Amino acid sequence: MTRIGPSFVISGELHSSEDTIIEGRVNGQVSIKGAPLTITPRGAVRADVRAVRVLVEGQLKGSISATERIELTASAQVEGALSANQVIITEGARFDGGIDMQHRTIESKMAQYRAQQASGTNGPAAAPATAR
Repeated sequence: MTRIGPSFVISGELHSSEDTIIEGRVNGQVSIKGAPLTITPRGAVRADVRAVRVLVEGQLKGSISATERIELTASAQVEGALSANQVIITEGARFDGGIDMQHRTIESKMAQYRAQQASGTNGPAAAPATAR
């Protein structure tokens, strides 16, 4: 687990492949591959965020893209676009932006593609090319 403590200020890109908790400030890009992200009530993020699941209890200004779920708790203050298969906004949360639940995230499209490849249902076969 990675924990960005309350005294940390990060400017730039944050990449991780394990559970990540942000209690400090992050400005830039946040990409958590294959793991959840939590922004605590003390956390303040100005970034575009990508993760499997995102729990926001603090402040976030930027877009959030999650392959599974985004949850905004009552203490959350979010300004930006949300894109996930499941979005939960608890009463009391402050949210200003748009929500896309149409499975348009790149991660979900890749997961659908992999599932199709694994099951052998890739749709109609293309006709072979012929030489002239």
